Amino acid sequence: MQTPAASRLPASPSAGRATPPSGDAPLAGILFMLMAVALFSVMDTLAKALTTSFPVAQILLFRAAASLLVLLPLAWAFGGPALVRQVRGAERKLLVAGLLGAAALSCFLMAWRTLPLVEVGAVLFAAPVIVTALSVPLLREPVGLHRWSAVIVGFIGVMVVLRPGGAVFVPEALWAVLGGLCYALWMISLRTAGKAVSPNLVAVTNALIMLALALPLALWVWTPPSLPQATALVGLGIVGGLAQFCLVRAFSLAPAALVAPFDYSYILYATILGYFVFGDLPALSTWIGAGLLTASGLYIIHRERVTARRS
Repeated sequence: MQTPAASRLPASPSAGRATPPSGDAPLAGILFMLMAVALFSVMDTLAKALTTSFPVAQILLFRAAASLLVLLPLAWAFGGPALVRQVRGAERKLLVAGLLGAAALSCFLMAWRTLPLVEVGAVLFAAPVIVTALSVPLLREPVGLHRWSAVIVGFIGVMVVLRPGGAVFVPEALWAVLGGLCYALWMISLRTAGKAVSPNLVAVTNALIMLALALPLALWVWTPPSLPQATALVGLGIVGGLAQFCLVRAFSLAPAALVAPFDYSYILYATILGYFVFGDLPALSTWIGAGLLTASGLYIIHRERVTARRS
């Protein structure tokens, strides 16, 4: 997925800056972010459609292998041999990030078997909220009353979307929650890895680790695809690779506080694609919960920007 919401890859080392330097191109950064989110929504739509025909491991295999066709040449063009040298000393951080990324996508693939795109996307919007909550024990970062209030509102939003205890609550919703937790931990690992290496390197190593994990499992449960299905599987990976590149470019061209809010445009894309491809229309509770999650996420971004400006 890197899937929707608040950042599927770490921001560039300059992502936390409060004022953009003269080399920034804010409009280009916003356009790259919108393009990334649109591509991710297309990738998620293909993944959801394929979950009914193929095991998770096989989808992960094509997602990783095909994305490398895009990521490797682009990463080399924008980083060159310097990327290889960055691996030394960061192996553990890159490995943890890769494992968490694969775990998050696996959980979301399980959730997509039953849940609409927009509902899983709304749960994914809880990732910035979870990251904020876990920043204290894992990153030892201070979190004030304002952001804790946003965390509470965000978790209320998750409960509204999933409606636990209701007639529509299904076991796949637990996969979405677990995926959101793995995704939040992935974002934290990306934050630590991104301080030491290029985001392009993180994208490539994430795909390589996912490929290594998925290959033996996919061979064990292999389901021969038809030509249209094989095209969709390869297209899923290529679209995902292009989306990751656009995301990295967005954060390299503009401050994170400026481009990150545009990640919430995923709700619009997922609603449109979910309706035309799967016939899904979000329930009122989904809109209410997504609104709470969006508001809490945007407020957290705002508070981080205020804190960065003060420091």
